[in-house]
Amino acid sequence: AREYAGVTLMDLASAPCNQISMAKNEKLLGTLVKMVLVEKVAATRESAITALQNLAFTKENRSRLVSFKEGIVLEALKKALSGDKNDKSRRRAAGALTNLTCDDTAETMGGHKGLLDTLAVVSTKDESSEVQSRAAMALTKLAASITIRMPCYPVLLDALVVASLSHAENSVSAVLRVKARDPENRESMAQHPGILDTLADICINSSSNANPKNTSKNSEAIKDRDNAMRAIMHLTNEPKNRKIMCTKGILDALVQGASISDEEISLNRNLEEIRDSAVRAIERLATEFSNRATMAHHDGLLVAVAQATEREAKLEAPMMAKGGLLGKALGGVDSPNQQIQSSFLAKPLLMSLLVAM
Repeated sequence: AREYAGVTLMDLASAPCNQISMAKNEKLLGTLVKMVLVEKVAATRESAITALQNLAFTKENRSRLVSFKEGIVLEALKKALSGDKNDKSRRRAAGALTNLTCDDTAETMGGHKGLLDTLAVVSTKDESSEVQSRAAMALTKLAASITIRMPCYPVLLDALVVASLSHAENSVSAVLRVKARDPENRESMAQHPGILDTLADICINSSSNANPKNTSKNSEAIKDRDNAMRAIMHLTNEPKNRKIMCTKGILDALVQGASISDEEISLNRNLEEIRDSAVRAIERLATEFSNRATMAHHDGLLVAVAQATEREAKLEAPMMAKGGLLGKALGGVDSPNQQIQSSFLAKPLLMSLLVAM
């Protein structure tokens, strides 16, 4: 009988016209939670979780479901996600948490004990790659709405570090890039344990894991690498970060990115953005005088900067010629050349590093 009741509730909750009224029924919600937690029949548990997932689809229901009886719905879904033996139930639990996530519920969900940690662990260790992907989706959607002003923000950064280890495709690198783009996040991110190592690892591992024969996988690897490199570049915009970012891991990632060849770029134009981001990050790190000796002696860094200098020289010559003609046309004004020179920074960067040796 409970199995039929579960299926019926699931079907009723799938109809948009029923969802708001069902979510307002406390006895109904309590019954669904109990079925998720104690029901022995896997199919019935799955029906109850799917019913909650359907109810969470309606935006008006999300805050009510998240706050119901001090987060008992969240607790039930968390336990189902981490402990249910049925793959479909775990997948549905991740889907329900994804549906529940919005700007209005993010702080409460992020503050629910163990929820972010559970999403992170499941996204890396679940035996089902599909469940891993769904858990990562819930985590990254939640991350998009959690801000630095929320008490759960450090816990979120910990969770993203863990989730980055997953072999399943996810958007962790994109989340870190977006977070790093916001100036108010930069200092806290660079100082948070594991964030810099994670970004460096994504840059390096995404490069080594790229598979030219698998276009889709290669595209995802390059996208992750681009996101992580841009995140590093954004973090170097903060002057307070530059000393602590001059680490072997970060420099290894930047050297690898800055050393991408024109031949590699001819095969994939997106690699040019990665190379440019790496060079800009190196330039910014070198503005911190105390970094220069370490950078100058780092394996491969001077060669990468010299290569960037050579590329800039090839671009600069024809542009300088055009700038000189424009200056004559304007009556001797030399500002075009000055602007061109200021846009090429690799040569002065190389000279500053050579002096530091």
